[in-house]
Amino acid sequence: MKRTLRLLLVLGILVPTLLLSGCLLNIFQTAHTIGAGNVGLAIGTGLFDLAVGDDGGWFLTPQARLTIGLTDGIDIGLHSGLLVSLEGGEPGWMGVLSDLKFALFDDPESFSLAMGFGGGYSVEALGACAFGEIFLDSNLRILPVFFVYQPQVTLSEAFAVSHHGTAGLKLRLSPNARLLLQVDYRYSPGLTELFPLLSYGLALEITF
Repeated sequence: MKRTLRLLLVLGILVPTLLLSGCLLNIFQTAHTIGAGNVGLAIGTGLFDLAVGDDGGWFLTPQARLTIGLTDGIDIGLHSGLLVSLEGGEPGWMGVLSDLKFALFDDPESFSLAMGFGGGYSVEALGACAFGEIFLDSNLRILPVFFVYQPQVTLSEAFAVSHHGTAGLKLRLSPNARLLLQVDYRYSPGLTELFPLLSYGLALEITF
């Protein structure tokens, strides 16, 4: 009963956030899995400069990610957000992605490794997409870094393979909360001139 109430509470927070809250969805997750029956909520934003030819502008990408622990080593997640121009433009929806993550190795004294796959609809993929994921964490206190590689296949008429990479720091604030500071880069062959996406991301992740 308590788990159900917590899930409803998280959904009650998540839905309004998505409705009120780029082109690039940051990967606000690491190799860490949250445990069976637990619920995680990450709320954050990215900041990037979208340059098209000689034109460009800075954008914020408020985002939210909901994670549910199916088992101790398997998570399912849902991620969405908006694109907001700092020059006063109307916000636009970036899409929604869902994924399934599997822990492969987890040593609190060394590193963690996980992999996953997912799909959905996103602006940066120009429509429907499917993707794989590889997560690598350092669990050393003096070097709490993480890396993610996400190859993505666009399933629209313009079939293409893109590459999304993330590097960052995971800073633990409490046993149930941590801060993610990261840089995301997306490379899309044939579209790089139009979408050179480099996003600076910040997110607070809380586990219930």
